[in-house]
Amino acid sequence: MGGWPECGRCGSKIHLCNNPSIHSLGYSTLMEIDFYNWFLVFARLGAFLLALPFFSAANFPATMRVALAALAALLLAPQLPPFALSHLDLLALFGLLAREIAIGLLFGFFARMIFFAADIAGMIISNELGLSMGSLMDPTAGQTEQVPGLILFYLATITMLSMDLHHGMLLGFAKSFEVLPVGGGHLSSVLFETMVARVSQIFVIALQISAPVMAVSFCLTVFFSVMARAVPQMNVFAESFGIKVAAGLIVFGFTLQITAQYIVNHLQRLPDDLIGLGQMLNGG
Repeated sequence: MGGWPECGRCGSKIHLCNNPSIHSLGYSTLMEIDFYNWFLVFARLGAFLLALPFFSAANFPATMRVALAALAALLLAPQLPPFALSHLDLLALFGLLAREIAIGLLFGFFARMIFFAADIAGMIISNELGLSMGSLMDPTAGQTEQVPGLILFYLATITMLSMDLHHGMLLGFAKSFEVLPVGGGHLSSVLFETMVARVSQIFVIALQISAPVMAVSFCLTVFFSVMARAVPQMNVFAESFGIKVAAGLIVFGFTLQITAQYIVNHLQRLPDDLIGLGQMLNGG
């Protein structure tokens, strides 16, 4: 991967050269390029962490998130080709910074799609079981959420952290600089079509996760509809509510392992998906 140019006298990388004059670059120019590289990487990485689950939680210290982004950018920036900004005016500089932040947010949104699907699946399950009125405070989001949605969200988060899948996610983001260097990236029809397809896939995944509970709820609804016709004296609503909740929760519990495996399969593909997204942003 690219890097700093070699010194014409000693053959070493220009930022490692021991000559006090730095031969072709002065200290001020070298430090300026170093800072620009670090700051642009920091902007993209900070926006990426801001959109990720767990790292973007309301109770996750903002100082720790900024420190993590700054440290990771400090490790990544020296490996990237230098990006000189001397030819850019102030307006173009702000535009470049906004572009890097937008790219980081797009990568974060792309990585968080499975968690959006878990939230939607929880809402569907709550509506099917009649639990939409029973909500709990989610400390990570600072707002109330339905219980099945919280269970699925925490399942996805714990699965990601316990299997170190967040390491692969961050590694895929770091490798995206190889296909989408600092200052690159533009919109295209291929990128738009891919994002539309991925967003529509969120609802497909949510339906797949909630399908067993929906099937049980449908079967019980049909059964009690027949019972209401056969035994008009039965209070179908009162009798069916508890049975539907109990049966739905049992099926929901038994399918959590399958749901976790589905989440793992999606997260394992995520590093390659991030690299592919970077290629589409770069016109590849």
